[in-house]
Amino acid sequence: MSPIGRFVLFLTLFAAWRLRSTLFAEVPPAPGVDSASAIGNASCVALAREAGVRAKGGTARNFIISPLSIHAALAKVAAGARGDTVNELLRFLGSASLNELHRAAATELVGRLNGLAQTSFASGVWVDRMLALRPEFTAIAASRYNTTAESVDFVSGAEQARQRVNAFVADATNKHIIEVLPPGSVNSSTAVVLANALYFKEAWSQPFDVSTLPFHISAGGTTVRVPSMTTSRSQHIAVYPGFRALKLPYKNDVEQQAEFYMLILLPDRDTVSLADLYDKAVSTPEFMKTHTPTGKVPVRRLMVPKFKFTSEFEASSDMRKLGVTTAFEGGDFSGMMTVGKGLSINGVYHKATIEVDEVDTVAAAATAVVGLGSAGPGHGVDFVADRPFLFAVVEEGTDAVLLLGHVANLLA
Repeated sequence: MSPIGRFVLFLTLFAAWRLRSTLFAEVPPAPGVDSASAIGNASCVALAREAGVRAKGGTARNFIISPLSIHAALAKVAAGARGDTVNELLRFLGSASLNELHRAAATELVGRLNGLAQTSFASGVWVDRMLALRPEFTAIAASRYNTTAESVDFVSGAEQARQRVNAFVADATNKHIIEVLPPGSVNSSTAVVLANALYFKEAWSQPFDVSTLPFHISAGGTTVRVPSMTTSRSQHIAVYPGFRALKLPYKNDVEQQAEFYMLILLPDRDTVSLADLYDKAVSTPEFMKTHTPTGKVPVRRLMVPKFKFTSEFEASSDMRKLGVTTAFEGGDFSGMMTVGKGLSINGVYHKATIEVDEVDTVAAAATAVVGLGSAGPGHGVDFVADRPFLFAVVEEGTDAVLLLGHVANLLA
């Protein structure tokens, strides 16, 4: 079985399971919800789900994707697209126009990440030396997405160009992602590669204790004992019909211009599945925002397992299913380069990694677009994540989702 199939296998159940809306409380939109950002987030949740739908067979696996990285990569592609091509990309990204897209909350956050002590976002464009980017595209890529441009030789040095992009990603992620472009993804017909890299390292606002506790793997009913974060301090927990939510704030130094937290959504046993929660997040753009706990409650038991894993997949087929087709079939990228009409995206590669322990979260993600070449209660509440759960790393002020995934299997 391919690595892609192993990573996203658990999500194959999504095609068969539909959300039972009666299990969920109807929550009114929260004040300050940015609907455009929420729609963009939901598009990437749908992309994660589609990646699982095409996987076949096997056992439950963990999965992670960076909606922010994918959003920024495709927004940069949209900046150079025209006609039906840009319209499809805008619909996918949840924006009515390029101006709205360039001013979206997620775009604004990309510009601020490089000013933070432990978190950064790097972006680059590599164009064949026989071609030239349009000055207006270079300007918007630099001003809105902090993008640097570099001329390379794809015709006679495609492998060296691939290694150059991978080296850029490795450097930007502190070597947490070494290779976002696999062998063969770049060749002599490649005209341009657009890539970005996200690095995230934040400490919890208060560190946790560690105990070894059971975790129940859904596939086969296996139970394993794993190192888990625990605490007796009050926490941000909310209980909804069918699931409960836990908000874990990061330290967020006062000098920072962003505030991050991890949201964990834990399905009730035998009531709601991970598939149900993914479906709700897709169908309701404000779902994560409106189900983020706002107040602390006393804790009786709290358990969140430590976890570490990596996911990777190629998203072209998934994006086609979600309505982006012209870009892969001779699109119009004349806003990017003079030979842009009739060019196509040949691959959208994504890789993400995360490590969560009692002290902090360290994560990295990269997206590379290749080609464009020819063709709660008051008496104490439990939150025991001893079974598969969803998680997201969110920026408080913009509601931008940096990382999204699920933990389903903690077998060593």
